[in-house]
Amino acid sequence: MEEHLPQPLILEILSRLTDSADLARCRVVSKTLNSLCKEVRSINLVCTLSRYVQSRLPQQVTAAPQVTPFKSILENLVRNSRHLESVSIGVDKSLVGISYDDAEDESDDLYLTDVEFVKNWLPWVCEELKFLSISDCWFQSCWRKSEVLAFISSCLELFLM
Repeated sequence: MEEHLPQPLILEILSRLTDSADLARCRVVSKTLNSLCKEVRSINLVCTLSRYVQSRLPQQVTAAPQVTPFKSILENLVRNSRHLESVSIGVDKSLVGISYDDAEDESDDLYLTDVEFVKNWLPWVCEELKFLSISDCWFQSCWRKSEVLAFISSCLELFLM
C-alpha cells in the first residue's frame, strides 16, 4: 500500500481512524506505517465491550493472546506520537448498561480520569494539545474522587504563559 499511495494521503487516512487501537496494529505492519503513525495529530481510543469482557477472562479460559491493557495502549500511542493536537479516550456506549453490581470488582482499568494515569501521558502532549476528551467508565468512576481537572489546568497553564 505505501508504495502506491503518497505518504501525506496515508497519514490523512491514519488520522481519520475511528479507533486509534488500529494505529498500534499499523505500527507493526511496516516501517513506513510505523513512522507515519508517529505523525498522526489525533488519537481517538475507545474501549469496546468485547475488549472489556475479554480483559476479564482468566488467561487459561481464552486461547487468544493476553489483552493489552487499555491504558497502556493510550500511553504507548501518546509516547510514540510527535505532534498530537487532539486526544479523545472513552468507553463504548455498550458499557454504559453495565451496573456497578454487575462489574463485581474494584478495578480501575477504565477509570480514565485517574490523575495518576493522566500524569503518565498528558505532559507528553500538552504543548500542542488543542482538544481533550476523557469519558470515564461510570461504574469504575462514580465512587472515586478525581483531581484530574486541576492537574489538566496546571499542565496546560504552563504552556499558555
